[in-house]
Amino acid sequence: MTRDPSHSTEQLPPPDAQQDPGIHVGKIVGVALGAMLVFAAGTYWSSRIYANRSRELQPGGPDPIPREIGQGEIGIVDQAPFEVTRYLQTYRKSSARRLGTWGWVDRKQGIVHMPIDQAMDLVVKEAGK
Repeated sequence: MTRDPSHSTEQLPPPDAQQDPGIHVGKIVGVALGAMLVFAAGTYWSSRIYANRSRELQPGGPDPIPREIGQGEIGIVDQAPFEVTRYLQTYRKSSARRLGTWGWVDRKQGIVHMPIDQAMDLVVKEAGK
């Protein structure tokens, strides 16, 4: 007697070769704990090497912070912090003023600058002719 498997509702277990081997949670946790232990030991060991080497190279401790740190000028070099510099704000104001007003570029040659909005409108009108 033969059966047609497409009409069968019966489920057979998979062959032994295809059985799910399962996950061994205990082994995974053991490997993770072992790795963390090795990492912790390596971290402790490297910190001890660093501390011993630091004491060896600087027996009196770290160098003191120089007095000049934080001053506005060290030697002949201006040490203005970026936050204090107002150059960018000044540059933006002058650029905005020039882009929004009329003025002379070269009075002898009769060259003027004009507001950018009017200049763009003029270019569009000339391109449309």
